Amino acid sequence: MNTFNNQISEDYFLHRIKPEYQKEANILLATTGVLNSFSGEYTLAIINCTMKPVALSSMNHQHCIYKASVIDQDDTIVDTFNCEGSPNQCFEYLTHCFEQLLTKHKDQIYLKQHDELTVDDISIAETFKSPQTLIDKQPSLSVVQQEVDEWISTLGVRYFSELTNLSNLIEEVGEVARLIGREYGEQSFKKGEKPECITTAISDELSDVLFIVVCLANQLGINLDEAFANNMDKKNNRDTSRHKNNSKLN
Repeated sequence: MNTFNNQISEDYFLHRIKPEYQKEANILLATTGVLNSFSGEYTLAIINCTMKPVALSSMNHQHCIYKASVIDQDDTIVDTFNCEGSPNQCFEYLTHCFEQLLTKHKDQIYLKQHDELTVDDISIAETFKSPQTLIDKQPSLSVVQQEVDEWISTLGVRYFSELTNLSNLIEEVGEVARLIGREYGEQSFKKGEKPECITTAISDELSDVLFIVVCLANQLGINLDEAFANNMDKKNNRDTSRHKNNSKLN
């Protein structure tokens, strides 16, 4: 799911869509003509717009007829919506229809959560890949390590010390714990503190955790591809029946 999530932000930023436009579905639809689902499985696209003539003496808004279709990953039209009214009324109606459809599929409209364009967003946009490409060929961890190293040596100036990065890692893990604890645990968010999309917020914090883990691996000369492969071998050999035989899991 996060792969699709990144792809959506790449596409928006490549088209120079301002971050503030990406927080409101109606504005985003008006700006881009499309809305994406969080899973990346569905896209609402305006496919036709006709403006009706309005007498100049009474013109305080345009009267439009919009037609929009929901398309899935197989380019199959899932549903089509028609509406008539002012542009704002139409955008609100189409957004509402799309939202209802996604709710039935346990999905939601994807909205960018960052308050401002970050260096990470720019870096992602410069290495744009289509969603299918990302599915077919996931980058190895060594590629991720190289990308982080290149960013550190250019925009990041230099690595923080290992101890500083350890401290940062603990801090970011704490942010993940805070979000999960308040969303799924007994604690609750303070008024105005809860993110619009908790999954997006958690994925952003997990990405921060991954970034620092990669930094530490680079600093310590660890090849994460090899380390992860060895770890999975250990789990496959040592834990072949360990969890299957755990009565608490069955």
